Amino acid sequence: MNFDQLIRFAVEQNASDVHLQTGAAPLLRINGLIRSVESPPVSDQELRQFIVALKPKLTLDQLEAAMVPGLDFSYAIPGVSRFRCNVYSHLGTPAMVLRVIQLKIRTIEELHLPAVLRDIALSHRGMTLLTGTTGSGKSTTLAAMVDLINHTYRCKIITIEDPIEYVHTSQKALISQLEVGQDTPSFEHGLRQSLREDPDVILVGELRDSETMKMALRAADTGHQVFATVHSSNAAQTIERILAMVPPEERKIATAQLAGSLEAVISQRLAITLDGSRRPAMEILRGGPVTSKYILENRLGELSDYIGSREGGMQRFDQHLLDLYKQKVLSGTEAMRLATNPEAVALGLRGISR
Repeated sequence: MNFDQLIRFAVEQNASDVHLQTGAAPLLRINGLIRSVESPPVSDQELRQFIVALKPKLTLDQLEAAMVPGLDFSYAIPGVSRFRCNVYSHLGTPAMVLRVIQLKIRTIEELHLPAVLRDIALSHRGMTLLTGTTGSGKSTTLAAMVDLINHTYRCKIITIEDPIEYVHTSQKALISQLEVGQDTPSFEHGLRQSLREDPDVILVGELRDSETMKMALRAADTGHQVFATVHSSNAAQTIERILAMVPPEERKIATAQLAGSLEAVISQRLAITLDGSRRPAMEILRGGPVTSKYILENRLGELSDYIGSREGGMQRFDQHLLDLYKQKVLSGTEAMRLATNPEAVALGLRGISR
């Protein structure tokens, strides 16, 4: 098995992921669909040797011990691509997924993101949360927003990631990128460390625990611009999940901090377009007096109606899906597949066709 040739082929084919598993032929995910590769099954020994070759200082014995909890790291082929690698155990044998990360950071316009994301990125303030399932494009969207700041303002940007995906080159801004496990032992430690390094903008790869969450809220509350990702499906659920991370005795303070510092919640799903490519569909909640009032009064169920007003560039998923259908970007079937309320979207589709 020529793994180097395989992953270069994956990059050429614009694959998003490469799947390698002992006893199975390699698979590529292209435009959201799994594609097979004409190749013999991967053997246990050659996959172990390949993984060890990708990660410096990793021995075969260390790989055996790391497979059960799982192992995450990044890898790069200069001039070709970067990869986010995940190694796991399958029936006691190694398996691996390589997420392809393009070297070029695409702009908000190139990604067909709503124009309001420019305003959010350049707001200089508050907490912006990117949410969605794994593989929904959160990291790519965040990279575009950080790149816009990098090319616009003279400031200090610190990113804390596990592992680092997109590598930024300082332009107007000075960018420091910390990788968990290499430059800092944890997100919480990296965030605490970054606050002593005079940042203007802080990106936290994932809000995983109470301490990281409380520190991120404190950073936003004290005037830093904070970006972070959360695994949730919509704006209301994101706010609920954030506050649920905080111990009950500290929740009142955290609620006030979040209400006062929230700049936006951007929830993302990837849709397959009519030409076979993929494009994000987004729900966007903006911070402000009304959002703050709903958070403080625990009226999160009313946020959906407020988002539907489309004030300040806000939009619900279903509104964006109908917009994309009207622009002949998506099929009605795809809009229905991704809809939060398929019945309402079905009525919208019929109304548009009339």
